[in-house]
Amino acid sequence: MVDGEDAGIEPRLVQAHLARCASCRDFEALAETTRVSLIRPAPQMPDVSRRVVRLNAISDRASRWGIARAALAVVALEIVAFSAKPLLLGEETDAFSHEARHLGAFTLAYAVGLLVVVARPARARTMLPVATVLAGALFITAVIDLVNGKVPLIDETSHLPELLSVVLIWLLAVPSPRRAAAADGARGAHGARGAPMLRAVTDSEPRRRASGD
Repeated sequence: MVDGEDAGIEPRLVQAHLARCASCRDFEALAETTRVSLIRPAPQMPDVSRRVVRLNAISDRASRWGIARAALAVVALEIVAFSAKPLLLGEETDAFSHEARHLGAFTLAYAVGLLVVVARPARARTMLPVATVLAGALFITAVIDLVNGKVPLIDETSHLPELLSVVLIWLLAVPSPRRAAAADGARGAHGARGAPMLRAVTDSEPRRRASGD
């Protein structure tokens, strides 16, 4: 009852017992003193959310380029090139002009998503489900069309960049221990050169340092 919680006992019964029991009165006084000494208003902490987000973005863009990231950039640019003909000229195999332009628009949008991952590798986890669904749908429909003899195998090779992009995005989204160790080393090197780093701030440090001033 000292901390204000309901003990399930009538307060008047507790008070009546305290009036007769000296040891319980001593315990009540000790509990109240301890509560007052331990419970105090929480200190005002600075809002560092914007600084954390900004530094995380800087660190993400400055992360070291690897084979997967460079290959994904090449794949994205290739998909952009493939989207130009149906988007600008409205020409695509077995598709009317209006449908071809829509296909080119969707293809270009996917390529832009890949370029975002190239610029910000941390976005790979967000892009991975989209790329997986797209590649899976293309693969299934390609197999069906090949079995039915609607398209030759050579025509389906144009979808290889989309299939390859899934593998590359996965490599960026789920790094191996070796790549994680390399990334840690790169962050350490960036920190040594004066790039912004994120770290925990203890209560003993001046509050103005936590706010970034």
